[in-house]
Formats: sequence, C-alpha cells, structure tokens
Amino acid sequence: MTPSSYSLSVIVPVYNEAQLLPPMMAVLRPFLDSRFHDWEVILVESGSRDGSRATCQALAAADSRVRAVHEAQRNGFGSALKLGFQQATKDLVLMTTADQPFPLESIDAALPYLSNCDCVLSYRSVDPRKSSFRKVQSAVYNLLARLLLGLKVRHVNSAFKLYKRSVIQPLKLVSNGWFIDGEIVYWITRKKIRYAEIPVELTDRQQGTSTVKLTTAFAVLKELWAFSRSIRR
Repeated sequence: MTPSSYSLSVIVPVYNEAQLLPPMMAVLRPFLDSRFHDWEVILVESGSRDGSRATCQALAAADSRVRAVHEAQRNGFGSALKLGFQQATKDLVLMTTADQPFPLESIDAALPYLSNCDCVLSYRSVDPRKSSFRKVQSAVYNLLARLLLGLKVRHVNSAFKLYKRSVIQPLKLVSNGWFIDGEIVYWITRKKIRYAEIPVELTDRQQGTSTVKLTTAFAVLKELWAFSRSIRR
C-alpha cells in the first residue's frame, strides 16, 4: 500500500492499561509504518495505579515517535483527550484506546473522504460489546443528544473519529468526561465543519477491565444536560 501524503497523530488515553499497552503498540506501530511516512502516538496517562506510567515511559523510550504525557491524577476521559489534542503535531488526529475498539483498517476507509471533508465520523455497523441494557442506554443518549443539541449524526459516541488537526485543535472544549464526543460533534455541526460518516465495526475487548460503569451513563447525561443549558444562555 502506498503511504498516505498525510501525517497522523494517534491519541491514546490511558488509565490502568499496563497489560494492554505493549500488545497494542506491537500492532499499531507496523500498521502506521505501512500507511504513513510520518506519524506519532501520544500516550496520555492519567494517574494510573497499575504501572501504566512506567509502561508508557518505556514505550516512549523505545521509539522516538511515541510520546508519554502524564496527568498527575485521573481527571476524566475528556480531560485526557483534550490534552492529547493539544499535544498533537501532525496533519490528522485519531483517538483510540488500549483495547483497540475498532479495526485499524477503518483508517483506510476514511482517508479518501478527506479530499472533500475535514473529519470522518462513524456509526456502528456491528457492536458485539454491548449488552441489551447498554444498547438501550446508548439509544436513549443518542436520542437526547439529537433533541437537546440538534445533532443529526447516526451515533454520537461511536469510537472511530478522524479529524484534520486544523479543525479539532482550535475547538474550545470543556468536557472532562465521556460527554466529550457529544461536545465535539456539536461544535462540528455548529461550525459547519465538513464531515462524512462511515460504518465501522466495533470489536470485543479481549483483556483488561473497562472503566465504563453504570454510573458513567448518569454522568454523561448530567454533562449533556449541563452543556445543553450552557449553550442556550
């Protein structure tokens, strides 16, 4: 495959993922080498207690294209993601997590759209990760996001999103939690940033423990409500 003319920053928020980081990089590094002349991986570690900090440092020491950035404490998924966006230096920005929630080949499908768009969002074509209860939660959240924020995308919080750095970095994002995806999609819509949507299959988490709990859904809804009120003031 001919490497892309774009360069790519990959943001990886990390909290207690020491077990998954080395195998993730073992897959991610050769994939990026085959697709991009110029790339970087930014590991944003946030107050982990399982050795993730040292693991991030070791991965960064082994490859100059990998950087480890540390928050002193766990401030939330959105906080880590915003820090990663600030640190990105390449043409494109992609977020993934250590459990690799989507096939990396989704990047191949997204790149052609960037000739006419500034970002590529996704909707879930297959999602084996969710129980029936979590699927209902997701449906309710997406419905409320559409009603309160006027969003028209198919899945607000689908994992795969590829942005041109020139559009994602200037956004004045405020969410420190899991609502960060909803806030990003709102500003993309509000600022009339050109986007495409593609189907992406989510993959099962094979190792480690998800930090998404039942209370996460209530926290996201609280953030959504607060944000919807703030933009109406």
